Amino acid sequence: MLDTRKVAGKLRELRENSGMTQSRLAEALFVTRQAVSSWELGNTMPSIESCIMLLDIYDVSLEELLCLQKKEVVK
Repeated sequence: MLDTRKVAGKLRELRENSGMTQSRLAEALFVTRQAVSSWELGNTMPSIESCIMLLDIYDVSLEELLCLQKKEVVK
């Protein structure tokens, strides 16, 4: 299950670490600045298409972007 607060924080952290403004990121993703702000506040989540583009922009895995823990394989 996704923790939207964690994802929101991760999205903001990744954007800030990349030196991008919300406006610049929105332009790169073909969304509004308000959409980016809403994601970073945890009000909404990016679409699948936006997530795919974010993976490429930030060069991170889906697990990292969405703050998912990989399950350990039990032998």
